[in-house]
Amino acid sequence: MSFLYNSVVSVLRKMNIYNKRNLSYSSVISSLIDDSKKGTILDIGTGTGQIANTLCKKGRGFIVGLDVDRHVFKHSRPRLFHSIVADAHHMPFKNEAFDKILFISCVEHLNDPLRAAGEISRITKKNGICITQLPNLQWIMEPHTKFPLLYFMPRRLSSIIRKSSGYNSLNLNVTLSKVLSWFACSDFVNTYRKPIYHDLQIFKLLPWPLGWFLIFHKTCRKKCTYDANPIE
Repeated sequence: MSFLYNSVVSVLRKMNIYNKRNLSYSSVISSLIDDSKKGTILDIGTGTGQIANTLCKKGRGFIVGLDVDRHVFKHSRPRLFHSIVADAHHMPFKNEAFDKILFISCVEHLNDPLRAAGEISRITKKNGICITQLPNLQWIMEPHTKFPLLYFMPRRLSSIIRKSSGYNSLNLNVTLSKVLSWFACSDFVNTYRKPIYHDLQIFKLLPWPLGWFLIFHKTCRKKCTYDANPIE
């Protein structure tokens, strides 16, 4: 199984798919940020920091990149943003510290997404926004492991595949409807939803996109409770 994953990833890297995807994401995110109100931006799960660096070059605001893995900062390209090693479930920032939050390809790697959504709510200013990118884990070929129909397999088998591909933390419980519910329970309103097809028009013929871009606006409604379905 690991051989299949490594082979597919090797081909995708040679085709420069990952860099093209990140540049595309940076372009979309940049278009969603209001230039008149740059403010402070937090990129949760920033990884190598390609998106944060691109936004810095475009002067989109004061940008902080957060990741739980300190090694990604040691081996990544030169950083233009401020980096912090921390867990999205317990972020070391004061209340209402940021105008905008980037939550790109991150929620599906969290053990307790509802808690993370609550933390995002805590550190986001009133009327601030959270730009979220959510891959479709229920798609024909699961986007991380590159394995077909992973979501629909028996739990034990899917666990073996996730581990062999290096994605043991992948939370297959994460769906679009649950993400919308978690943010709704954390004082956010969903105001934007765009399906993602990565410029592959043929996929538009299918009833399921490869993922979504979402914007959540911070409100001051009463919070509710919800079953977070932590990772198994």
